[in-house]
Amino acid sequence: DMAIVEGAKQDPAFGFILLDTDYLVCAMSNDHPLASQPMVDLNDLVNERMILRLSESATMNLFTASLKSLNRSIDEFNVILEVDNIATIKDLIRKNLGISILPRSTCMDEVSKGKMTILPIENMSMIRETKIVYQKDFSHPQVLQDLTELYRSVSGRQNRMTD
Repeated sequence: DMAIVEGAKQDPAFGFILLDTDYLVCAMSNDHPLASQPMVDLNDLVNERMILRLSESATMNLFTASLKSLNRSIDEFNVILEVDNIATIKDLIRKNLGISILPRSTCMDEVSKGKMTILPIENMSMIRETKIVYQKDFSHPQVLQDLTELYRSVSGRQNRMTD
């Protein structure tokens, strides 16, 4: 058995292959007043209309944990909508209906085409890892190799296997 998971904790009973490292950013319309800044501060976001992922999503778990580490809470922010679909969130923020916290990798196509802006949030490091997790006695190592090579060819990223 194996799974592709985000944010799995290391467990000696399992082997892991790191597929990707990504981080969360503040995503907004190019027309948003903050879009001209090099980065945003949490205090800049308090009164903004926030369109976020569902509270049980890995993205929101990471964002709320990062807020908690700074003695802050999601309750301080003006969350107007929670949406499960990242494409829908990006469509709404491109229309300047709000801003969001999203994985950088999910925004790069729009950013490269000049359709939206992403900015880091000052003093917040919200790194997320995607891994293949497998049982130590997994009997198909070639499947793991093939998956990592496929990922590498599609994403252009290097992968690391750890036991």
